[in-house]
Amino acid sequence: MNNQKVLTRENEVTDELVESVEKIHKGFKLVYDKFYYLDYEVDENTGRINREKKAKYHTKNQVERNLKAFKSAYLIAQGAADPIEIINFRKKYNIPASILSVILGFSKNTISNIENEGITSLPSGRLIKVCITNKEIINQYIQLCDALDSYKKEELISKLSQF
Repeated sequence: MNNQKVLTRENEVTDELVESVEKIHKGFKLVYDKFYYLDYEVDENTGRINREKKAKYHTKNQVERNLKAFKSAYLIAQGAADPIEIINFRKKYNIPASILSVILGFSKNTISNIENEGITSLPSGRLIKVCITNKEIINQYIQLCDALDSYKKEELISKLSQF
């Protein structure tokens, strides 16, 4: 993962930091990465900057990424596929993200987006989970896919049967 930079309130460049967070939400144990940066602590009442102590702050982009990570962790806890599971499945069977998207009936870039940004919908996440964990189901999806010619279907089914 590349180390992103953030500007502090005094326009000094600092590193973006990440911590693993573990939370219980609606009875589910969620574990996800939370992004932040350190800057001088500010007294909320006076507005004075304490240069002796640093505190965690979040940019707008970090807040959005943290919320996406939280939502994705929650959906995974409810049975959706983890993006890492999808990546491992595709690598194991050498299936491009665009082809897997088409097989499952999504737009061409959906799987790639999920792998990069996390799960965004519980039904989609569960469908993907069922398909990548059950070869019979993914084989049925391949056979029913109108966007693939018979040669490509046979090639994919052959890849899946190798392991």
